Amino acid sequence: MTDGPPSRPRLLIDIVSDPVCPWCYVGFKAFQLARDRISSEFQVLPRIRAYMLNPDTPAEGVDRAAYYEKKFPDAAQREAMAMKLKAAALGAGFKFDPSIPTRLPNTAKAHQLIRLSHFDGAQERLVDNLYSAYWDKGVDIGDDDALVAIAEETGLDGDNARRDLQDPKSKNTVLAEAEAFRQAGVSGVPTFIINERDGFSGAVPPDRMAEAFRDAAKDLHRRTH
Repeated sequence: MTDGPPSRPRLLIDIVSDPVCPWCYVGFKAFQLARDRISSEFQVLPRIRAYMLNPDTPAEGVDRAAYYEKKFPDAAQREAMAMKLKAAALGAGFKFDPSIPTRLPNTAKAHQLIRLSHFDGAQERLVDNLYSAYWDKGVDIGDDDALVAIAEETGLDGDNARRDLQDPKSKNTVLAEAEAFRQAGVSGVPTFIINERDGFSGAVPPDRMAEAFRDAAKDLHRRTH
């Protein structure tokens, strides 16, 4: 009897992010490409975790252009930021126009939906659809009806999604998770945490991200053997 092929080491990657963060969209796409590059070496299991860049955003959201004009008064700086995002997106394999969304929503409910989809094994598919809805189509992802439609597009039960979105306990859970990451020192997103130990922040290019995952896995192996 011959031994089967050796099992691939498991890498649990917590992706701490916020759907209204454009760099999180780029980082998520870069992660998917990076995972493909190391799929023969590791079993990579992503888990999307809650973080809120603007937790005080009102439930109805705010005008996004006005918000960024106030935060970054220099128009040339805003344009340079947009060009940098577009270039990074191309490096992550997709085209991206960060000017499409007109609203900056409160993302608590979006995080509720992301968390709910985890239990149905559909989290990555849901997050793909959520990012695309907001960044590519300008959908208001603070709106219950819009979120239910995204849930149904992903194959989740719409009625169950709506119940969860209206559940204070569900909301408090994601708010607590987001605050816990903030208290733990996460100050920028996306942040990638490998096997709940080591991590790094930033939407780095796919090849560099794949190497960072490999390096973290080697460090963890050395420490535990």
